[in-house]
Amino acid sequence: MFHVELRNMVNRKECPICDSKKSKIFLESMDYSTSKEEFVIRECEDCNFRYTSPVPAEDRIGEYYESEDYISHSDSKKGIMNKVYHVVRNRAIKKKEKLIASFGAEKVLMDIGCGTGDFLKYCQEKGWQCSGLEPDQGARSICAEKGVKVDNIDRLHEVRKESLSVITMWHVLEHVYHLKRDFEKICSSLTNNGRLIIAVPNCSSYDAQKYGKYWAAYDLPIHLYHFRPADLKRLAIAHDLVVEQIIPMKYDSFYVSMLSEKYKGGNLINAFFNGWRSNLKANRKSNTYSSQIYVLAKKTSS
Repeated sequence: MFHVELRNMVNRKECPICDSKKSKIFLESMDYSTSKEEFVIRECEDCNFRYTSPVPAEDRIGEYYESEDYISHSDSKKGIMNKVYHVVRNRAIKKKEKLIASFGAEKVLMDIGCGTGDFLKYCQEKGWQCSGLEPDQGARSICAEKGVKVDNIDRLHEVRKESLSVITMWHVLEHVYHLKRDFEKICSSLTNNGRLIIAVPNCSSYDAQKYGKYWAAYDLPIHLYHFRPADLKRLAIAHDLVVEQIIPMKYDSFYVSMLSEKYKGGNLINAFFNGWRSNLKANRKSNTYSSQIYVLAKKTSS
């Protein structure tokens, strides 16, 4: 149940990446899954980064996650959308572990925003020394039942410098309330040969253009930022990281299109066609898939 009296909003007066105070309205849309409130995405006039403003106050934003549509916190398998999500997630988990194992780094992993812990549990079974951070108490309880060690996200500041060989953030960076502060802390926690793996939606994809204000991956207001490849590269450079790889997440175009069709009153046939077309129009050279994985590494001195 959403409580009207708790809707406190905060205007972001500066660009979260370049600190510019100049911005313009990029898109007006709404929270389709919980509150049905209207929200605005702004675009920085200096670096073109897109971000949600105003946003719910930090101590109130948790209310906007209270929806069965937010599967990563609930483990719900009700309905076709959730069933599809779980089938795809189980396949993706194996690919994710294979990716991080390919770095040949020490098997010390932290998953930030780990949800109900399925990725960490699988990695744990593969011999990784695992830890996770998750803000949602319900999701942390589910992790505990699975035997996965998870702390509240506010323990991030306690992570030791250069202590982690791999840090993963699967569709999490767009939720981080204090982007600059927390990203700097995350980067400082990597070992010299460590990798930071970030998966985010791509608002320059075909399905984003196709669905416009109905594009489910805008996910207002809990998605505070709306990334494109250039934004991730700019963020990486600012923290002495390099983008080693950009990897498409081809299933995401179908799932996002299914939700987008739901929001606009469409149908699953259109969703399948638009998801397929999005992948067809995208390619690795243009980096315009619906969602993408960015492998970031510390710059090595020559």
